[in-house]
Amino acid sequence: MKQIRKSPKAYLLIGAALLIAAAAVLAVILWPANATLSEPSAALSEAMDGLDESKIEAVFGPSERTLEVTQQLMLTNRTGQDLTTAVLRTWPNAFQNEETSPCASEELAAQCYPDGFSIGALVMEQAQLTLGGETKDVPYYYIDDAKTALCLPLGGTWRSGEILEATIRYTVRIPHAAYRFGENNGIFAIGNCFAVPAVMEDGEPRLDEYLAVGDPAIGDVMNYHVSISVPLGYECAGSGYPEIAKADGNAVYHYDSPAIREFALVISDGFETAQTKENEVCITAYAKDSKKAKDMLKYAKQALACYSERYGAYPYQSFTLAEIDFPMGGMEYSQLVMIGSSQIERGGDTLEQVVAHEAAHQWWYGVVGSDSYYQSWQDEALCEFSVLDYVETYHGASGRAQKQEEMDYAMRVTVPRGITPGAPLDYFSSMSEYSLVVYNRGGAMLAALNQAMGCALDDFLKVYYDRYAFSKATREDFEMLLAEYTGEDYSPLITDYLDTHILN
Repeated sequence: MKQIRKSPKAYLLIGAALLIAAAAVLAVILWPANATLSEPSAALSEAMDGLDESKIEAVFGPSERTLEVTQQLMLTNRTGQDLTTAVLRTWPNAFQNEETSPCASEELAAQCYPDGFSIGALVMEQAQLTLGGETKDVPYYYIDDAKTALCLPLGGTWRSGEILEATIRYTVRIPHAAYRFGENNGIFAIGNCFAVPAVMEDGEPRLDEYLAVGDPAIGDVMNYHVSISVPLGYECAGSGYPEIAKADGNAVYHYDSPAIREFALVISDGFETAQTKENEVCITAYAKDSKKAKDMLKYAKQALACYSERYGAYPYQSFTLAEIDFPMGGMEYSQLVMIGSSQIERGGDTLEQVVAHEAAHQWWYGVVGSDSYYQSWQDEALCEFSVLDYVETYHGASGRAQKQEEMDYAMRVTVPRGITPGAPLDYFSSMSEYSLVVYNRGGAMLAALNQAMGCALDDFLKVYYDRYAFSKATREDFEMLLAEYTGEDYSPLITDYLDTHILN
């Protein structure tokens, strides 16, 4: 760059101007402490190229418990077939009544609705489509009873490989509920909230129900660009790291989050924060108590270091943890995990293992996707196995053996219905049953596989992670790659654990 010499007076004038400009910028842009982000990794830069896009502008109303949303989706028809409709999943509508709400089950209702049932919804206002250069408003209707599958008739043909632009406007009503979508004790958990494209199989949309058990919302990675306006004093923890600006008494959080499966938020005006870095990844923890935020931060930093070493590098620039008040341990989203207040209060080993499990989901769900409805072991059991690795790394062989005993105990517990870790979500009658079978018995399968491989499963998981990063792997993919990698047939062992009914 060419330099131009200036007089001392000129330098003083320039310096004063720069100070004024800097002050103006600081009055507008509010960066949390130590918020210098690294450049996107090569893997992330490559993955984001050519993905579908979701641009969201939202205004948060805490007293009304609402989000006013304008969302623009740029979707490519990747089915190999011509289509005449587009289908979006609108998960908040499952919360409109007790019959379809996933947290109104007999097991969960009293815990999740502390003051009685509260309605949540996604109320559509307008849908506009651009296809083949023509933009028009279109009617819309739902194709499932719970109104979680929104159909947009195109009035034309969406050809294979063609890009469809959909702009939708809607209001999200957030229920008063202790859940991953709901407000409780001043913390707003906003998970599975925004409209997402339905997963397509054989040219047809998947219409899985939002069940009380497991995580039925599956999706492909997309590039998200999200701006959310909140009243000053509220903080947002989201799926990415925000740039924050002031505008008209509000703070506007803007996220650019490439190659993620779903964008989620946690919002509160009562958070304390803690922040650190692990190998250039910015880690931020939000909790009601600053010490608890630091505890979460410590365990998250350890988890990212452990899993990056064992399975492959964490590809994103940031990782965020946020406290929510709900009766589960935690909930995973891309770059963001929600941790239950009760786990945070208990602290110690309980909190450490919850954070380790949820952090592992960044590898097994976030980067390597799978079918969490029909093969939920493929992320949950892998996360439990990852916790074994974590415990061994930081607490030695004896710690791993103790965690392994918990899995082995699950093999001895009677399961009346004879369900298996390889069963679909609608086979399970409760979260406790699901956790026992999928997390622990599924984890026991992976531990047995590791032993059969001479403790070399981590080496295989590196290959698995690399092969299926930013895509989805089926059970068949897992087993075929395992056979290719080892030269051995471990399918009898896998079948024995995943598909054999145990009636003790």
